[in-house]
Amino acid sequence: MRTGVALSNIKRVVSVFILRQRSNIDETQVALFRRCSSMPSFPNHWAAISGSKRNTMLLLSLLLEIGEETNLGELLGDYSHLLTRGLHVDVPKDETKGVFGGRVIRVYPFALRLPDDDEALWSKIEMRGTEHDQMKFQTISDFLDMKDPCVPSLVRAFHHATYGNYLNLPLDIKEWEKDRINGAAYLARQAVELASAHSQNKVQQLDGDLIIPQQIAMLRPSMIAIVNAMNEFYRQTTLLSKDVERIKKELLYSLTYEGDRCIELGCEMLMNMMHERNSTFVVVEATLKIILQRIIEKTSSKLSVICSESTPGDEGRLMATDIPGACCLHDEEFKQQIIEGKLDMVIVGADCILLEGNGVVNKVGTAELAAVCKQANVPIVSFADRWKVWEDCYCPPLEDIFELIPSDSFSHVVVPGGAHEDNVE
Repeated sequence: MRTGVALSNIKRVVSVFILRQRSNIDETQVALFRRCSSMPSFPNHWAAISGSKRNTMLLLSLLLEIGEETNLGELLGDYSHLLTRGLHVDVPKDETKGVFGGRVIRVYPFALRLPDDDEALWSKIEMRGTEHDQMKFQTISDFLDMKDPCVPSLVRAFHHATYGNYLNLPLDIKEWEKDRINGAAYLARQAVELASAHSQNKVQQLDGDLIIPQQIAMLRPSMIAIVNAMNEFYRQTTLLSKDVERIKKELLYSLTYEGDRCIELGCEMLMNMMHERNSTFVVVEATLKIILQRIIEKTSSKLSVICSESTPGDEGRLMATDIPGACCLHDEEFKQQIIEGKLDMVIVGADCILLEGNGVVNKVGTAELAAVCKQANVPIVSFADRWKVWEDCYCPPLEDIFELIPSDSFSHVVVPGGAHEDNVE
């Protein structure tokens, strides 16, 4: 879905917030660096370690910056496992003071959590290079209340890097964020309802000048339907000045409409594949319950539906109870059935389709399942609606339960009105 930012008009920057926790202090501390007066952009402003993307991989670009500006590589060795990435932040042109030719600055924020209570390590941290003249650790609350000049969107980037852990979120949004059972389509609709409920005719400003839709988006960055819906809510509210109730109705309608388009195309495509293969089995790994229910209604042939349990969330087990005649197998038993040639087809959903067609984000275990299907020459199809299309050229941040799967791992990746790739028959 549209973001309003042309990919060619973006200056990409990586940034990292270094965090430490002392046992005798309740609050986490964050490292801040003051940019030298000689810096061409934002001199004498406080910032995190940051720099222009210089590598095709964001992580490698970040490691280069950390290595040039600190001695953490020497102190920690391989510390990539200590890094987490949050949802990117687009710094508006009116805040960038014309740097980088007036392009939108897209910040990819990371958090680096140092080992707790390691005073010996902390005391050895040094600044390097010529970008900064001062470094300090301060508590998160002091940082959020800081009055000294900071680079644009520093606080917002911090909240993105830390997945909103330091935001004072409403209770109902906190409860929504904990849901690890329901899919992105359902949670996106709930997000629209929450954004509307916490907004009056004008969306309220909250922590760090973040408004409710922005806060919701950063909480589940792998579920792109949520991110896109919240970005569109924000765009229509701030740029188009639409009434909140109207925005809610239009977004809910679009989410439903695009979902129905995916369902109809899924039914048509899968029924054609069943006919071509003389197949009586359709196997579902975790999602797309409605597609299967409609196929069962439309076809006169006997259709067997088997769900993979889909641990750790057990979504497949829950779905099997909603589809008449369906059964559920443990994940390993499910894959063994594929290897033994007892299953004819596998369908899965997706939480994100990368715009350039080079990847699909779905629950952990999908990549292994796709590999098993390819080895056994069993078609595996991934379906998603257009709200799950990701417009950036980099994969979104991956929460613990998600993974990135190459598109060519699937027989088909299908998005109504968008991607429709035929890979393996």
